[in-house]
Amino acid sequence: MVDERMQTSVPNVYAVGDVTGSWMLAHTAIREAEVAVNHILGEYDSMSYRAVPSIIYTNPEVASVGETEENLQQKDVKYKALRLPMTYSGRFVAENEGATGLCKILVDEDDNILGIHLVGNASSEIITLATLAIEQKMTTVQWQKSIFPHPTVSEIIKETLHTELKIEN
Repeated sequence: MVDERMQTSVPNVYAVGDVTGSWMLAHTAIREAEVAVNHILGEYDSMSYRAVPSIIYTNPEVASVGETEENLQQKDVKYKALRLPMTYSGRFVAENEGATGLCKILVDEDDNILGIHLVGNASSEIITLATLAIEQKMTTVQWQKSIFPHPTVSEIIKETLHTELKIEN
């Protein structure tokens, strides 16, 4: 067991990566190691698992971060699921002729971003934006005010944020 600084119950012993039993992902282990080293050096840092991106490197790619609809339903959290096909992005269509995909953004009643799920090529690159938004506790309004370069596949995030759906749960 480790605390938020990756320190074990044994003084001066730290653990990171798979042995912690948290997320068994290389990119998470890297961040855990940074936290441990910072603490050893006397700098304040703590590990947050609020926004750990997961990617399946297939064709098409699948990427997600944050809550899933299933988790929110189990927790009885009211949420909106904003969905838009990846083909809404002209750049996606140009680079992935004949391919489909989906961008789904889960938000709560206060428009806080809870989870983002992408299917389609470039998902592994776009998920970083979503990770930052969740880690920084952004609302849809805050994110909508960001400028997305055009033409990019990542514009699908901004377009999806502008869709309106009812509360689902």
